[in-house]
Amino acid sequence: MDQTFRNKTISGVIWKAMESGGTQAVKFVISVVLARMLDPENYTTLALMLIFVNIADVLVKRGFATALIQRKDADNVDFSSVLWLTLALAAVFYAALFFGAPAIAAFYKQPQIVLALRIVAVTLFTGAFSSVQGAIIQRKLEFRKFCIATLGATLASGAVGIYMAYAGYGVWALVAQQMISSFINVLLLWMLDRWRPALVFSLQRVRSLFSFGWKLLLSSLLDTGYGSLSSLVIGKRYIGDSLAFYNRGRQYPEMIASNLTNISLGVLFPAYAAHQDDKVRVREMVRKTNRSTALMIFPMMAGLAAVATPFVRVLLTEKWLPSVPYLQMMCIVFALYPVEATDLQAMNALGRSDLYLTTEIIKKIFGIAALAISVFAFTTPLAISWAVVITGVFSMIVTMVVMKQLFAYRWRDQIWDMTPPILLSAVMWGAVYALSFVPIPDLPRLILQIVCGIAVYLGLAVLLKLESFRYLWTSMKTYFTKNRKAAEPTCGPDDSCGSNSSGMM
Repeated sequence: MDQTFRNKTISGVIWKAMESGGTQAVKFVISVVLARMLDPENYTTLALMLIFVNIADVLVKRGFATALIQRKDADNVDFSSVLWLTLALAAVFYAALFFGAPAIAAFYKQPQIVLALRIVAVTLFTGAFSSVQGAIIQRKLEFRKFCIATLGATLASGAVGIYMAYAGYGVWALVAQQMISSFINVLLLWMLDRWRPALVFSLQRVRSLFSFGWKLLLSSLLDTGYGSLSSLVIGKRYIGDSLAFYNRGRQYPEMIASNLTNISLGVLFPAYAAHQDDKVRVREMVRKTNRSTALMIFPMMAGLAAVATPFVRVLLTEKWLPSVPYLQMMCIVFALYPVEATDLQAMNALGRSDLYLTTEIIKKIFGIAALAISVFAFTTPLAISWAVVITGVFSMIVTMVVMKQLFAYRWRDQIWDMTPPILLSAVMWGAVYALSFVPIPDLPRLILQIVCGIAVYLGLAVLLKLESFRYLWTSMKTYFTKNRKAAEPTCGPDDSCGSNSSGMM
């Protein structure tokens, strides 16, 4: 049974990797095409709207979805009750955004966002549907369905967005992309997984789930609110397209980190929850996850920071070059994000959402103080990015302290787990950055830097026999070998596989 669960978990990781990796690859291409076609001011307008929509989205669906996954005996009454409640919340917050849109537009002195905000806010309803449906699919580790739905929605919405941008619709191309992606995603999820809600609502079940989920809800609200606060301050205080450059610099490191986090935690949270009564086992699972995650995320962030200038110039054109320093600073922030997220999910899997909330409150108090100092003491939006970097490092330290108390996962053990990939990434960064001085055009230099970075890092990992690299490689190799053997036909002594196959042909 344990081996079956392990194989199912690895299978889930692979499908989640296909979903996140494939989707992010498509999103990356679409974002590059749109960024080349649209002006930074279009992205500034979208970012101003999403500040408020994202906060409302957290209030609608965060907390309950995680509580549904964490609860071992959740049934259709739980799922249905949460759906009706989240739809009611979506209606409340949609009304608030609908009637508050003129005030928001006046605050930013951008009257054109009133109609667009009212339209984008409709995604709150589709988000309510997808959160419950997604929790059900995630409980069953059926990530193939996520892969199909997410990739299909991304391709369709991207095609529409690119067409509208080409036709000259400006910010409406981005609005349409947001809307279509949300609608198609929830439609495909409901087609692939035939769960349907019952006309029941249990206040008792909702209260029980809320006792766990409210802490996660508040934690997510603090996290999203803090992230939105940075954008709100930049959008209001600094003139021009500083917000567009800040968000563009944040986008690509965040895309990589979120992709890696979604792959591991989307599958491993149910796995952690299944063993929540065995802290020692969960700790070992977390350590293996952190080693594997650090092995991948640190070289990606170091490499992206090293090639930031040619990367932006080649893919996004000269008009986006002001986003380079933001991108490099965000690489530091998001290098730590997947490792910290793994630790936090382990807390949630044990039902310790109280600790999760406590750590988030401490981090955000520090973050808001750092943000306030950066705004009032400096006159450049880059100072806000440095405040985010400092807060990211502080957040990792706080999480390490809590993990030591909860799992006896000492901070020096956590640092040791991350040290080998950090050192290898530093060597790789030096090799890649040195190629910046090669006097060749940007595109061939960028390709040369990427190839060099991959060769140096993997070469060192193999040469030094890095334990996390060997573990990751062995796990994947074992999984694919077993699945290949399972797919081969099994023939008895009297059977002729060859003739049967020929007959079917």
